[in-house]
Amino acid sequence: MCHYCDMWGDGTIWYLNPKNYARHMYTLPKEAKPGATKAVGEADPAGYINLERAMVDALERGPEEYEKAIKFARDMVDMTQGSVGGWMGQVVPLRDAERMAEISNPLGLIACICRKAMLGIEERCPENMTCMGLGVGMLKWERWPERYKGGVHWLSIEETKQWLRDLDTKGFVHSLMMFGPRFIGGICNCDYPACDALTMRLDHGFNMLKGHHVAMVDYDLCNGCGICVQRCQFGALKMNVTLDKANIDQMRCFGCGLCETACPRKAISLKERSKIPSLQEVW
Repeated sequence: MCHYCDMWGDGTIWYLNPKNYARHMYTLPKEAKPGATKAVGEADPAGYINLERAMVDALERGPEEYEKAIKFARDMVDMTQGSVGGWMGQVVPLRDAERMAEISNPLGLIACICRKAMLGIEERCPENMTCMGLGVGMLKWERWPERYKGGVHWLSIEETKQWLRDLDTKGFVHSLMMFGPRFIGGICNCDYPACDALTMRLDHGFNMLKGHHVAMVDYDLCNGCGICVQRCQFGALKMNVTLDKANIDQMRCFGCGLCETACPRKAISLKERSKIPSLQEVW
């Protein structure tokens, strides 16, 4: 089990524990309720952007200043979010994303902030939206209007599952979003480098935990078509030239499952990370 499971899993994978959805993400304003704590983005909507800007400025001043800025960012993430490894949550395979949809309500499509910030892509219609809000926090979405300029489009559980399958087919990595310690606010479907959280993890080593699974290839079934290699966002897949088979570096695998769902011969399967001794602590 991962660090989140140790803290909030109650004996199961933490994001499959319904307790971690049962909370209003947005609290009353401090002026209305003394001592209340505002949610992430509501307290300081520009906070994360300013943190990234500071890292860019530090990079221009030299490697030593940049290392200091990265350390400060890691400390801020752990202090403000109460998370271990990242503030944006964790990579999940399609099967677990579908299970998350079954235990949270309501379900609403929303526009992706990362894709707008990183690539200038503004999602204004449900056909283009790649993020989903989960749970009761969605009932107060109007408290953060910048996040929902394209509106909120409510889906049923079955519609949500089909939406996730369609995005999986396109090659989007599924990950969960956290809003403050413990509580899950949504499912993000994105790719590197459009996803800010993936970029921070892959480029700087923090933000977002790896998933609870790793991919394995059955060489008896693999015919070397290479479809899986094209879908890996994490550099974990390559073709073994000698064998003409797909090869997975499990130390780099995030367990997203995009290779598994695309393999036409069902030659790739996901195995639980906790059952592989060398990978139990590789998050």
